Parts: sequence; C-alpha cells; structure tokens
Amino acid sequence: MGQDLINGAEAAHHGSRAVGTATRCSIATLAAAIPAWVDHHALDASLPHGYGMPVPAGSAPALRDAAMAHAAALTPSTPDERHRLLLGLRSGTIIRDEDADEADATLKLLRVHLDDVPLDILQAACRAYCNAPGRRFFPKSAGELRTFINPMLYERRARAMRLNRLAEQAEREDARAAELAADPLTADGMREILAAARLKPSTMVSITPGALAA
Repeated sequence: MGQDLINGAEAAHHGSRAVGTATRCSIATLAAAIPAWVDHHALDASLPHGYGMPVPAGSAPALRDAAMAHAAALTPSTPDERHRLLLGLRSGTIIRDEDADEADATLKLLRVHLDDVPLDILQAACRAYCNAPGRRFFPKSAGELRTFINPMLYERRARAMRLNRLAEQAEREDARAAELAADPLTADGMREILAAARLKPSTMVSITPGALAA
C-alpha cells in the first residue's frame, strides 16, 4: 500500500504541473474579466462606503459578467481532484513516520475538510505551503493549508459581491442619467426651483449654471 501511495504521489506530482498552468490561466482569466477601468484597490475598499471612482455609462453588463465569473470560480473541487493534488503535495513535503492506514486516514480527512475549496485555489495553496520557508511536513490537518487558502477564498468571494454592488451602482446611475435626459432642466425650470428655495439673488446667480442663466 505504501508503494502505491508513492507511485500515486509521483504521478500526481507530474500532473500538478499541468494543473499549475490551469491555475495561472484561471487567475489571469478572472483578472481579465474585470473591466480595465476598474481600480482594483478602490474596488477592494468599496465597503461600506461604495466605489469612489468614476463609473462609465453602460458598464453594468460587463460588471455583471465579471461578478458571475468570480462566483463561478468559487465552485468547489471534486474529491478526485483534491485527492490528486494532495498526493502531489505529499510528494513535495516531508512524509511523517506513519503506516499506510494512517496515511490513508490523513488523506481522507483532508479531502473532507477541504471540500469547499476551488481547484485553482487549492493548487495555489499547496504550492505556497511547499515553498514556505522552513521544513515542511505533509499536513496532518486542513488548518495548516487554510492559512494559505482562506485569504484567496475571501478575496474571490468579496470580489464577486463587490462587483455585483458596483454593477447595481452603474445601473442606478444609468437610470438617473436616462431620467434626466428625458426631462432636461430648462432656464424656466431652474428659475422655478430657485424661487421655491427663496435664496438671495446673489446666491441664485452663483449657483445657476451658465447655460441656464439667460
């Protein structure tokens, strides 16, 4: 059984290179899905006060698409995918002194406790775990990998939510612009508004747009 695990780990290690390529493509695809005008720092800081940068007209559909792409990328990995990645991780770390039954139990426990993690995030976390400074033993619990998983998982969930909220903001601004275009403010209308506000003449002059001052 031990030799089977070693053979499986070697196969998974070679297979993980292809998965690594898919991971980079997945992350790049998600980044590319966000419209180029979006400031990522402003987006990530958009709660609770909202996105503080200008939002181009008609941008809601692209923002919705980006939000859907991030939501779709939260789909958990399959048990078989997790098993292959964990065997690959096993081949890249120090194996503890344990018998075959203990090794099987550890793999099963990790597969179950990581069942909410998307494939590319799990792949990136395994790579980060292997590359972290110090001696790295194969993890005995999911918590050792969660240190690397949770920040990436949170960022993806938060991006999906914030992109949705930004799409809603864009829709509201487009609706307001359409409403104003359908009922433009005229000089007479401006005078009525100012008269109703009972402002001083000097104040009325200072706040009246030049195009409506006649």
